[in-house]
Amino acid sequence: MKKRTCIMAVDDEERILLLLKRILEEEGFDFVGTTRGDSAISMMRKHRPNLVILDIMMPGLNGFQVLDLIRQTSGVPVIMLTGRDEVTALHDAIEIGADDYIRKPFYPLELVARIRAKLRRAAQSQPTSNRGKEIAG
Repeated sequence: MKKRTCIMAVDDEERILLLLKRILEEEGFDFVGTTRGDSAISMMRKHRPNLVILDIMMPGLNGFQVLDLIRQTSGVPVIMLTGRDEVTALHDAIEIGADDYIRKPFYPLELVARIRAKLRRAAQSQPTSNRGKEIAG
């Protein structure tokens, strides 16, 4: 039986996580989420997501710090989903290694389309998925 694609979201707003969970599970993805940046890396190790959706402003570690830690050990696609709309935040996220940047409020169809595009690209560029890669802690 084929494993479903796992999406992990990290956002300090519980209502955003619940919305993402509903949207992504309706699209056939497995979903895991956390409201704290400092728990994201351990969740990556445990669940080995195929893609990460990451907010910037969070307790514990912020999204830039989490992204930097992810990029030290993994090429998993990361989409920043944030209320920060200044160009410097977008620039910094892309420079650190984000694959995409979406501003809140967002359109669910756009988010799903971007997720699918990132997953297709990741599958084409690597013969094996990121699911088996270990995240250093």
